[in-house]
Amino acid sequence: MSAHRHGDFDIICVQKGLNAVIQFDAWNSKHKSPFGAVACGTAVSFSILAEECDRVYLCTQNMGDLEMEQAGDWFHITLTPKEAGLIFYHFRLHSIYGPTFYCGRGDGGSSYCTDDMPNSWQLTVYQKTPKIPDWYKKGIVYQIFPDRFHVGGEVIRAKKDVYYRDWSEMPAYIRGEDNDIKTWDFYGGNLKGITQKLPYLKDLGVSCIYLNPIFESASNHRYSTADYKKIDNILGSEHDFMQLVQEADKNGIKLILDGVFNHVGADSIYFNRFKNYGDGGAFQSKDSPYFPWFRFTDYPEEYECWWGVTDLPDLEENNEDLRKFLLTDQDSVIRKWTKCGIGGWRLDVADELPDDFLALLFKTVKEENPEAIVLGEVWEDASNKVAYDTLRKYFTHRELDCVMNYPFRDSMFDFFRGDINAYDLKNRFMTQMENYPESAFLCNLNLLGTHDTERIRTMTDEIAPDHSFKLLTQLVALQFTFPGVPSVYYGDEAGVTGGKDPDNRKPYPWGKEDQSTFNLYRKYMRQRADSDLLKSGKTEFIALSEDVFGVKRYINEKTHTLYVNRSDVTQIDVPAHGLKEEIV
Repeated sequence: MSAHRHGDFDIICVQKGLNAVIQFDAWNSKHKSPFGAVACGTAVSFSILAEECDRVYLCTQNMGDLEMEQAGDWFHITLTPKEAGLIFYHFRLHSIYGPTFYCGRGDGGSSYCTDDMPNSWQLTVYQKTPKIPDWYKKGIVYQIFPDRFHVGGEVIRAKKDVYYRDWSEMPAYIRGEDNDIKTWDFYGGNLKGITQKLPYLKDLGVSCIYLNPIFESASNHRYSTADYKKIDNILGSEHDFMQLVQEADKNGIKLILDGVFNHVGADSIYFNRFKNYGDGGAFQSKDSPYFPWFRFTDYPEEYECWWGVTDLPDLEENNEDLRKFLLTDQDSVIRKWTKCGIGGWRLDVADELPDDFLALLFKTVKEENPEAIVLGEVWEDASNKVAYDTLRKYFTHRELDCVMNYPFRDSMFDFFRGDINAYDLKNRFMTQMENYPESAFLCNLNLLGTHDTERIRTMTDEIAPDHSFKLLTQLVALQFTFPGVPSVYYGDEAGVTGGKDPDNRKPYPWGKEDQSTFNLYRKYMRQRADSDLLKSGKTEFIALSEDVFGVKRYINEKTHTLYVNRSDVTQIDVPAHGLKEEIV
């Protein structure tokens, strides 16, 4: 990993009579080494240039203020953090003129001076985690919404009181007078259909399929689990699932399942609000073994649920019986499906699952298969995420291998909309690289679209209506050049459009793909799949101007550099290094 910067970051500090150079840059090894996050027990050195100062303190929230050793105008200190967690730090400086002032984090990793309490730098200290397997780290992920990908054979009409759509129809919620969903619509995509399309995915370079939920559920998205230990009957049988796992493995493709453990469906064997599962269930009786799994406020009609959606009652993850059922029993949900040979789990709304629950889940998955990964849904910087007034420990305490990289998507769109410039974009990515453990950063799931976002073609049409395809080319080229694991949402490679849910969940248009979009995706997906440089090379982010951003990947002298220019006016002045370069 590399952390290069360009330019002069000396700060001439005029502070309470002082006129001197004060310099600290967390991305420069002269000032902080090693770069970025560190494992427990790693020595970290800090060096600050502070002219005309006679004392300097490294100030931390958990270790207090530590006086630094002076050598001329430089001050040095080395820390060896033993415990995992975040260390936020700044500097307190005492000048020869007497008064105290501070040095804090300014733009990017560089510093600024202030009389007030400054912004702090972040040092992430983490417990070492198992090595992330190459099948994921060097792979390409393809996300499938099972009902909308492909039908293998005839549609299995195994559900009553639902609407079965023709493959050419547009998705829409069928709502009642109270605006609740009255009837779910299904297209009939199934596991056999996915199995049939494995050669198609292999040809694209896909090495991992992330499946949205496949367990029994009343809804078409299946985030309202009815039975964790049964495959939804429209999708097929457990035998069909095992065939998919085995055939995928023959094609060099792993499966990641969607684990929805924060809530279940009101229409489930566990809650059973509508008595579709007999007389049992927490809603039917306080004597139900499932009753302690939920949090009722006025039994039975009022209970805690996900974002106020009564169809999704929250689970009480601190309940020991629930933890045994989901995680630790020999036939637990996690053990049952991990033993089937899957590649791991994507955890829905990870920020709503307790830290110790996540740690136990992580431990259980690794016990069953050390080569499996645990991927979390986190929409922000996962290194310092605060949820429900709690600073989360995803990376510091062995809870997640990696996360869905929504900040990548947000930053790309911010840049091409003109909300930030290339220097800002570089700083955002450098900050993420600094904050994340290296293994987590290199395994970020870099996405441009998911089942929760607008389709990428719809976004490019909105941002750049006059040159939408050029913008799509730039985004896809960046995604497949970027460090981390690229993820394609089914149908994006076919040019599928769509706004927010349910419009972003249209059926895959087999035989009616937009060929230009497909050729674009196939080019960059194959390039990534065939390139060790793009899969595992070191990285340098480059800002040539406000409009020109670049990503350089390199292994020794072998390099690949991609530049994107968001402007029709700005000319790219590419340094003449004699390297392989691509400009889009």
